Amino acid sequence: MRAKSMNEITPLNDISSKVFDELFSRLQDLDTDALLVYLIDTVDESALVHLAEQFHIMGNEGWLLTKTEVEKREIIKKAVELHRYKGTKYALVKVLNSFNINGEIQEWFEYEGNPYHFKVNIFLQNYAYNQKVFESLKKMIEEYKNVRSVLEEISIESQFDAVLNWATYTNAENEIMIG
Repeated sequence: MRAKSMNEITPLNDISSKVFDELFSRLQDLDTDALLVYLIDTVDESALVHLAEQFHIMGNEGWLLTKTEVEKREIIKKAVELHRYKGTKYALVKVLNSFNINGEIQEWFEYEGNPYHFKVNIFLQNYAYNQKVFESLKKMIEEYKNVRSVLEEISIESQFDAVLNWATYTNAENEIMIG
């Protein structure tokens, strides 16, 4: 007995069966990879903004600070964990690490401050920032901190690696320095 092909799946030979067979064969040709949207590393970049909205990380919860596609994917992958620990020191450190920002959180009892106050010390390596980035960072910290806690201070230490080319020329009358 020979095996039936996919376009002969229905045993009856009427028009409804033939239409069903044709529809079923077209469904087999569909690319199902587009349906696998929760595979964050492989989903199309155009779907990232929709996933960010679904996982509730738009705006001040991290999306505004993302610059690259890699950062967008990382913040989406960490969204569930960040929401689980929201309001803790752990969540603040994790959200900073999502952007490759090394941060240290000092709670009030670690520096003899006012109760429920905290400081954030951020160490940036080859990361340019301006007032807009600073305000977004502050809003993101406010979003993930404990509700009763008060952000007392944000301290940012920035370091850039650069190759400096210096040249000097000395003349008997004056010295010119180019750098």
